[in-house]
Amino acid sequence: MSFNFASFAKDLKSLGGKFTDEFNNEILPMAQRTSRIVQEKIGKVNIEDISQLPSEYTDLATRCNNIESLYKNVLKITTNYENEGYDYPTNVQESFTEFGKNITTRVSNLSKATTTAEAQAAIINPTTGEFQPPKTFYHALARATDGSVLTSSEDQNDPLIKSLDLYSSNLNKIANARLGQDQLIKAKFNKPLNTTLRQLISQSNKIQKKVEQKRIDYDLARLNLTKCTNPSKEPQLRVVMENAEDEFANTVEDAINIMQNVLENAKPLEEFLELIKAQLAYHKLATELLGGMVGQFEELIEDNSRSNGASSSRESGDFDI
Repeated sequence: MSFNFASFAKDLKSLGGKFTDEFNNEILPMAQRTSRIVQEKIGKVNIEDISQLPSEYTDLATRCNNIESLYKNVLKITTNYENEGYDYPTNVQESFTEFGKNITTRVSNLSKATTTAEAQAAIINPTTGEFQPPKTFYHALARATDGSVLTSSEDQNDPLIKSLDLYSSNLNKIANARLGQDQLIKAKFNKPLNTTLRQLISQSNKIQKKVEQKRIDYDLARLNLTKCTNPSKEPQLRVVMENAEDEFANTVEDAINIMQNVLENAKPLEEFLELIKAQLAYHKLATELLGGMVGQFEELIEDNSRSNGASSSRESGDFDI
């Protein structure tokens, strides 16, 4: 097969033309915009040569950007609720062998944080169906205070065993309530915030970038027309400037509509209410269980003192934090 030089030359010319068009339409304008942005930032451009955006646009952009900043900063923290062991003591080395043996008798003490399924999910590995001890601070404390750590045959009448069982079982309930809180925050707070960032705020960011691009294009077109010293080129440059002005104005109008829609559909107050409700449910249960144990422990202490023939002189009181 002979080499067709004419065809090769034609293809090469076509490729060169395509590259030239791409350079003129995309690469060169991008380079000009970049240069203009740098000049504006270092103060090389007079303020009167920079087109001002309408206050309605800048106010909407500020509000959208504030929501984005708020959501991103909060999510840096609240995504920790999706990590079960965010409060798990790093220095604890637990052996779950013995604890796993009596899980069937202990499971009845687990709190139904929100539903039975959630409580089961807290202790059962969903992929293997095997027992998976939750690694949270309160679960670790509950395991460390389980009455079985003192004796293999628990004496239900021993005040210490009774108190430990009471404390351990209630801490298990609080610990599972914390897992329930975390699931609610993940589903009703983190997920909506991420959805808003991905589907709404991204629209605001995209249109703001487009507005900035059109503004720079317009300002460059004005500059080129102002600097023109060739009367024959002036009409063409004026058309370019007028087209750029129209595109700039239309893009700003589009941006205002888009950002108004973003703010109408973003629900930060409602989403933060869900965060508060999840936290409140957890802390309310914890307060009730811990508060109830105070009276129960005081009774156990009295019973223990009577059984030992000693009088209790310990004064109890409330603690202010």
